[in-house]
Amino acid sequence: MDVTGSPLLLWAACALLVTAIGAQNMAGFFPSRILLSGPTATSYFVGNASVNLYLDVIGNTSIVPEPNCNGNSSTENWASFLESVTSTTNLYKVTVTLNTTLSCVLDKTPCFVEAIQVSACESNVPIASLLIQAEIYSNTTFTGNVSDNATVIPTQAYQPLGPCPCNLTAGACDIGCCCDQECTSSLRELFNGFCYTGVFGGNVTPPFDQLCSVEQIKRAPDWFPFLCVQSSIDNSPFLGYFFQGSTVSVTQPYTFSVSSQTIVQASVNPYKQGDPILVQQNGYYVYLTIPQQSTNGGCESNAPVAYLQNVVSTCVTYLKTCADVLTPNFNVTVQDGKGGSITPQIVIQNNTVDSGTVSGIQCLGIISSANYTFIWESNTLRGINITVLIENINLTLPAPLTQQFAVTFLTSDNINASDVLSGNPGYQVGKPVIAASGSLPLNKMTLNLWKPGNSLCLCSSASPTPVLYGQNSYSGCILQVVNEDCNQIRENVTALLKSFVPVSYIAMSGNSKTTDLTEWVSIIYEESNSTCLGDCAAQNVMCLNVPVNMNIQILTAVTGAVEGIPQEEIIGVKISFSTVNVDCITSCTLSLPISSSVQFIKVPAQATPRVSSFQINYTEYDCEKNDVCWQQLAYPLTQYYTGEPHHLTLAKGMILVFFFIVASVLGGPWNRIRKAWTIKAF
Repeated sequence: MDVTGSPLLLWAACALLVTAIGAQNMAGFFPSRILLSGPTATSYFVGNASVNLYLDVIGNTSIVPEPNCNGNSSTENWASFLESVTSTTNLYKVTVTLNTTLSCVLDKTPCFVEAIQVSACESNVPIASLLIQAEIYSNTTFTGNVSDNATVIPTQAYQPLGPCPCNLTAGACDIGCCCDQECTSSLRELFNGFCYTGVFGGNVTPPFDQLCSVEQIKRAPDWFPFLCVQSSIDNSPFLGYFFQGSTVSVTQPYTFSVSSQTIVQASVNPYKQGDPILVQQNGYYVYLTIPQQSTNGGCESNAPVAYLQNVVSTCVTYLKTCADVLTPNFNVTVQDGKGGSITPQIVIQNNTVDSGTVSGIQCLGIISSANYTFIWESNTLRGINITVLIENINLTLPAPLTQQFAVTFLTSDNINASDVLSGNPGYQVGKPVIAASGSLPLNKMTLNLWKPGNSLCLCSSASPTPVLYGQNSYSGCILQVVNEDCNQIRENVTALLKSFVPVSYIAMSGNSKTTDLTEWVSIIYEESNSTCLGDCAAQNVMCLNVPVNMNIQILTAVTGAVEGIPQEEIIGVKISFSTVNVDCITSCTLSLPISSSVQFIKVPAQATPRVSSFQINYTEYDCEKNDVCWQQLAYPLTQYYTGEPHHLTLAKGMILVFFFIVASVLGGPWNRIRKAWTIKAF
């Protein structure tokens, strides 16, 4: 895996890195095995600064060779780089890059397959190894002519899929099947006058019982003419029963290409939720696109923006040149949904950032983030504001670059971000959990977690991300501790954990009023206890009970329904801390992994009534515990059937009873009763 190419893999690498730093005395690569599908692999090495890297290509062998220190830091196809993560810890970032150009053919087979071993050596002695299995496929984007010859494409709606349905035996002649190509002329003469009838050589299936034509063949009941199907015998769902259709000759070659944007006709239709936002281009309307995360963890550079769907995406691009950065087009004219157009208001913020690299290339005018704010009302757009952060960044190429893009839809009445609702009235899954602090009227804000800012996973570069309702989350970062004692570590870690939840109340519903305290629940804090309990001799050699994980538990319940849609509310919030023991007392310098987690627990809105022992044991009329359920004997007419309104099912049932009575009166049983009555009368 390439942990620099996907935000999801970046979070996984952070989790591995947090585990690795927890064991500071163990040298090695984390991860130590990588299955690579791209040009770059990234791992982390924990060890001394005097380490050297050596690359070896593993041939066709079933045994992985032992790591060795004979070789170079690069091969014919690969190059390795080692760089320090921080100046206070023995943590290094290892990057292995493919430095050759691949010439691939569009195929299902891999374009490049090779296994390499990276050995970390100290004083010419191997101390750790990294195994990389590269399996790279060709780019699926293909533009060109598939064929220069005329192609005959049959009309599949009428093309026969089984031209000889009576050919049932492979490699042998089926008697009576005149279309069987395996029947020789001498064999066919034996049954030439007795071939199966029907389309394409034979109808070997018996007629269906529902056909009206079988009434004379079988002894059908009296009510059969009311319910039979009037159809031809050739109308059958079996394979092979198709009519021969026409074919279409195509003389021009087909060209397969991938368009960066989809062009649609200009439209004045109002927007609906989920519709793509349209921009005007050369007399047509194309989709407004921004870089967004795809389902496989990567980033699509031209993903459409959907109406009334907020987006927050973080894209990590591996730059070989400064021109590889993702750059959306801001100078566009957007359709407002009622036939007019809107020109976005663009605010550019310049910020020069120095990465601390002495040598390298300065990439000018890099778009670090872009925030789109759409002001909407009903089915139209009223305005668009775009805030763009541009930076000049010093990089040692090739290097990863993280960019953030966000889309927010606000109503014309609630332009301020603090007025955004998360539901009406109940919370909607995926919307931010609303928090508040202070006195009435409360100051509304959001509940946050950490979001790694780069591949180093440091807390100093992490940014907050809101807690989304109904989505359990876990995130963390690495805190750099420099020359601190035990009490300072506890205080700093506790303050850092609480900095993401500087609130006292959580909104019960998605539209709780800031002036009504009854619509908010107080947060229950369970502080960690740093006092030594039991054997306290250990506190002389290590720092006990350091809070490193903050647990947020949110209780939710369905408290009602609006137009049949269940409404969920928050009924309780509890924050607790998990502690660890740190092997240090004074002047501590280390990397401490800290984290926070959110768990949503759904509980019943009201406690279920207690069941008596008689109700538990008496199951004679319990349909879930018995094979026979007398209450559902006439299921469509009972209260258990909820497929349609009860009055409709009752009306349909009465119609069926009427037809049954008519069939009984006009059928054979009534005639026999009438004849018997007549004979008795005489």
